[in-house]
Amino acid sequence: MVESYNGLVQKLAYYVEQNKELELGTQTAREMHDKVSRQLAVAREQGSPSNQKRSAELEAQVASLKEECSELYKTQATNAQRLLSLTDLLRTKDAQLLQNKEDVRLLTESNQIYSRKNQEMTELLREKDITIQVIQDELATLQLEMVKIDERQRDLERENAQLLQRWLKKMNEEADKMNAANSFSEQEHQHHENHPTSPSAQSPPNHLGRARTFGPESPTHKGWNRGSAIFAIVPQQAIRKIPAHESEINTVSLSNSGSLIATGSNDKKIKIWDMKTGSLSKTLTGCLQSVMSVSFNATDELLLGASNDNAARLWHLGTGRPRHTLTGHIGKVFSAKFNPDSTKVVSGSHDRTIKVWDLQRGYCNRTMFTFASVNDVCLLDFDGSTIASGHLDNNLRFWDARSGNCVKEVTGIHLGQITSVCPSSDGTQILTNSRDNTLRIIDVRTYETLSVLHAEGYRTGTNWSKACFSPDDQFVVSGSVDGSVYYWSTRDGTLEKTMRDQSSPIVGVSWVGGHVVSAEKDKTVVVWGSGSRRATTMYEN
Repeated sequence: MVESYNGLVQKLAYYVEQNKELELGTQTAREMHDKVSRQLAVAREQGSPSNQKRSAELEAQVASLKEECSELYKTQATNAQRLLSLTDLLRTKDAQLLQNKEDVRLLTESNQIYSRKNQEMTELLREKDITIQVIQDELATLQLEMVKIDERQRDLERENAQLLQRWLKKMNEEADKMNAANSFSEQEHQHHENHPTSPSAQSPPNHLGRARTFGPESPTHKGWNRGSAIFAIVPQQAIRKIPAHESEINTVSLSNSGSLIATGSNDKKIKIWDMKTGSLSKTLTGCLQSVMSVSFNATDELLLGASNDNAARLWHLGTGRPRHTLTGHIGKVFSAKFNPDSTKVVSGSHDRTIKVWDLQRGYCNRTMFTFASVNDVCLLDFDGSTIASGHLDNNLRFWDARSGNCVKEVTGIHLGQITSVCPSSDGTQILTNSRDNTLRIIDVRTYETLSVLHAEGYRTGTNWSKACFSPDDQFVVSGSVDGSVYYWSTRDGTLEKTMRDQSSPIVGVSWVGGHVVSAEKDKTVVVWGSGSRRATTMYEN
């Protein structure tokens, strides 16, 4: 606007100068006209032919000057009109300039206000950062205390094991002494029966029997192997149906004791249910996207959940509070499992990596690049050093967690992506489920297929559908897209039974003791059991 204003002022000065030049020309023309008129008058008075010729020329020149003067007057009028128009435009521009100055003033005031607010927010953010740092320091302190407590617990466990060995040794010595005494008593009794005249023939027989010997294979030495069944039977009927979530269910798992059911859903929640009553025991929150996998630790004190928000989370079931958030994946986490002593977690993601997490420190120990999206992972030994993973590219892979190397890649076993992997109780076999609607039992030692399980009507419902062994490894259970639950025998691969009490795709099954739970995508969980007949499943305690 300033540049326009300056241009208009320059044009106005130019037109004023031109107007002055035109007025000067007009004055000059008038003077010439007067001069010619005087000369004409003189020439008329003289009346000579030359004067008459000169007079004619002067008259013609006067006429031309008159026409030029008229044109000059017209040009002057035009310039005056343009000057008025430019003056109006200049007045309008001045008003716009004033308005813009006012707008600039208001924007400057707003900018100052927002600058002050920005400073206040910066100070608040700095205070929050300080608070977070304090909390992180407290967390580090608590984790250090937890590490010390864990070390103390391990020391106590070692002392307890030593005391247990000493006690077992003492009990075995006492048992040996008692067995020797009983043997001597039986010999004496036999001797008295053979020699009835003996003075001690009337002594009563010793009915104490042989004392029990405690050793490494005794249940007392084993401690509590929760949920390890001696044998299992296929459930007979549905004994309970639980409307678990308001959104679609993605996963289900039974606790090792068989007393709790955990479910994960698209509603971003994990719910814990009481097996006996079917009532809701606890709701665990914290996930930002759908929960794709849930898993109990060996003592049922902790629960692990994998989510589509690229993280796995650990909750303490006693308090219901989150203990760790394992972040580091850049894709959906479809599976996460504890190792047997609950010191580590293995997670598999669609970012084509498997991560091993140290729960004592809460960070990732190792990352293994799998070259294909991971749908499920499992551990094959007690120390968690061997990992099996099922992938989107239809292949099964085995990993050494200590070196991070792929031990074996088993290809060609399925024609569709592998949706789940489940180890047998002794870790020598692994069960795979696939979108090609078959299940396979693989020998971990030879990587050969032992059985191919399939049935007419069986179809895998989702890319994360889970199948599992029975506790005694004699059966395999899996759910189909129509809501049916299929049971196969692992001895000969024959279909044992098919049951149905659901209508949408089964996303997961879990078998502990005499009960099987199946979760369908359409928000419900069914508990299968023997009904009125008690399941003949034994637990070592």
